[in-house]
Amino acid sequence: HDADMKYLARQFQDLLYLYLVPLCAALLPWTLARRWLRFWARRRSGPYEESAQAAVATAPRYLDIGDPETFRRDVRLIWLLDACDLFLSVTRWRRRWWPRHIEQAGAWPATGAFVATSFHHGTGLWVFKSLTRSARESVLIYGRWAREDYLGRPLLYWYGRWRAREVQRLSGQPVAYRPGVRERVLQSLAQGIGIVGVIDMPPRLATRGQRPVRLLGQDISFPDGVPVLAHEAQVPIVPWWVEYDLARCTRRLCVGAPLDPSDPDAALQALADILERQIRATPSAWYFWRELPDWIEAAADRRR
Repeated sequence: HDADMKYLARQFQDLLYLYLVPLCAALLPWTLARRWLRFWARRRSGPYEESAQAAVATAPRYLDIGDPETFRRDVRLIWLLDACDLFLSVTRWRRRWWPRHIEQAGAWPATGAFVATSFHHGTGLWVFKSLTRSARESVLIYGRWAREDYLGRPLLYWYGRWRAREVQRLSGQPVAYRPGVRERVLQSLAQGIGIVGVIDMPPRLATRGQRPVRLLGQDISFPDGVPVLAHEAQVPIVPWWVEYDLARCTRRLCVGAPLDPSDPDAALQALADILERQIRATPSAWYFWRELPDWIEAAADRRR
């Protein structure tokens, strides 16, 4: 009986935070929506609380996070904003629809293929709308969303599947699921289609081709698949990231200057420097705090 009650409570929490709260926010004017999201972010419950606990336990080892309770609340707020973005997109069916509370700085290359590269730092759905507004199709490199990884969490599993379908609708191309994406990526680049991916993958999630970088004063590593494929295809790496005003729940999608992929080590360190700048600006937006201690240890093991 206790197990059944815990299961039902988890389903209710997933329904509330993954679906109902962000859907309500998406249907409200943004001045009201941000108040609604901040109200729910203040509550120490729901599927995002585990990430908030891990972040507040780990991040202070590497930088000043300010008030821990504010930091913890902001972690939950970032996750809620990300969920809200999905509902903002699906309730405004036009692929080029763009809200007033999202800005863009910088522009994508006007011609030719490129690899748009970012990080597990904050909200990422707007990159696909931005590319669509620039008349560019794109392919997302993504980890497989396997049902067996979400036993007992059916609503979380279907949320992830729904999000992948929405990315595919916005980007105009099927998602490329790791592993085994090399041929698909090279074919897409040869056709002038952009590739979208994240680079801050720890060895646990990307076991091959890791190269050392410095991040937050620590020796870690990034996978070199992005610069290697970009070099092979002779296309630039275009970094992008999201900047935050959490008081107003507004964001700025930033497109950086293209990086030359001919020197993978230099390109990876340049990307690490961008990530560090964003982490220091908004530490609550990095999803991988819980990974960092093992990430550092894995890098030390490779040097031994």
